[in-house]
Amino acid sequence: MIVLFSKKDLRRLLIPLIIEQILAVLVGMADVVMVSAAGEAVSGVSLVDSISTLIIQLLAALSTGGAVVCSQYLGKKDAKNASVAANQLLLSTFLLSVFIMIVALVGNRSLLALIFGSIEADVMSNAQTYFFLSAVSYPFLAIYDACAALYRSMGNSKVSMNP
Repeated sequence: MIVLFSKKDLRRLLIPLIIEQILAVLVGMADVVMVSAAGEAVSGVSLVDSISTLIIQLLAALSTGGAVVCSQYLGKKDAKNASVAANQLLLSTFLLSVFIMIVALVGNRSLLALIFGSIEADVMSNAQTYFFLSAVSYPFLAIYDACAALYRSMGNSKVSMNP
């Protein structure tokens, strides 16, 4: 049986990835905890957090898929095409996240009403505010996800954990 990766190699790759995913989920939980004293704000934040988690996971999946292509080129020792693929990954994730951000900003209330139906005015107001702020962060999260995925494809998964 041929072993491509040792247990140590897999741990070096998986542990930072698991920690990164746990931290991504904890951000939403921390938001809810911070606004828990504000009553109806908790509902607005919780509603939007489920949408944000979906969008963040979509961007992470796109980044991971692009990094696989880069990894294949790196495995073939084709640095030129790996660089082209990395540039395309960064550009495509950034443009997609900007598009999602614009849709979220322009259709803020309409999207929330479409997804959640009729909700109390206070909850809707808080959800709109939080959705606006979350939407602004999507391009930054997309660039981070793409870069972290590219570092993982180069075998340096710890760099995304450095401050």
